[in-house]
Amino acid sequence: MLHLAPEIQNMGEHEMTQLSTLVAQVLHDLDPGGKKYGPTISYLSGDSESHLDLLIEDDTGMGCGFSVDTSWSDQEVLYELADRLPTAFVELYAVGLPLVPGTQRPATPEIIGNTVVWKDPTGSASWTCPVGQYAA
Repeated sequence: MLHLAPEIQNMGEHEMTQLSTLVAQVLHDLDPGGKKYGPTISYLSGDSESHLDLLIEDDTGMGCGFSVDTSWSDQEVLYELADRLPTAFVELYAVGLPLVPGTQRPATPEIIGNTVVWKDPTGSASWTCPVGQYAA
């Protein structure tokens, strides 16, 4: 579920839709099907015009958040979300996601060419997966 602070509602519809789409891509990989965790995501004004603060809350109201610079390219924003949202999941749910298949290691994001992918942080495996396409 997404919530907007009143002052954020003035942000362009396209920009807000695009940011929500990028957030949804990462959440898909962290909680496939959105059935296990289902965090609430709220957008709040950041410390500058191009920054938005994302607040991620679990069903008890416990939350954590971070700021995103919306002036960055979609690729850079997606990378930042893929880097920061898993940390929020660790803090809220004590789980590191997504996991590298066949291991208990959380994958890490990387930009390869024009694509943000999940990869094995050990570098020992050749597995990668585009963010938003992880299958549990």
